[in-house]
Amino acid sequence: MKVILFDDHLRINLNVLEKIGAAKGSFYIPYENIASVFSEPPHSQIGLKIAGTNLPRILELGTYFAQRQKQFWYTKKRKHDFLVLVLKSDFYSKIVLELKDSNEIAEKLNGLLEKK
Repeated sequence: MKVILFDDHLRINLNVLEKIGAAKGSFYIPYENIASVFSEPPHSQIGLKIAGTNLPRILELGTYFAQRQKQFWYTKKRKHDFLVLVLKSDFYSKIVLELKDSNEIAEKLNGLLEKK
C-alpha cells in the first residue's frame, strides 16, 4: 500500500493482492471530503466485517460496519500507529491505515487541509 499526497487530493494505492483481500480498489479522496486526520496508537477493530479479510491479531483488511457507519481498515499486527481519516462522504465514515510514518503523514495532511 502506498499513500500519495497531491495538491488537491489523497491517493491510497493498493497492490493486486491487497485489492483482492480487501474486495476493494484503490482510493481517490479529495481534500474537501476529509473532515479530520490524526494518528493514534494501535488497537483492535470492534465491528462486523462486511467484505474483506480478517485474521485476528494479524490482519484486518476491508470494509467493517462499526458505530452504525461503514469504515475501511487496513492493519497488520499492530506494530505501528494508525493513520485515521475521518471523511465527510456517505460511503465510508473512516479509513484506518497502519503505517510506519502515520504521524508525519497526519501532520502533512493537516497542513494541506488548512490551506484549503
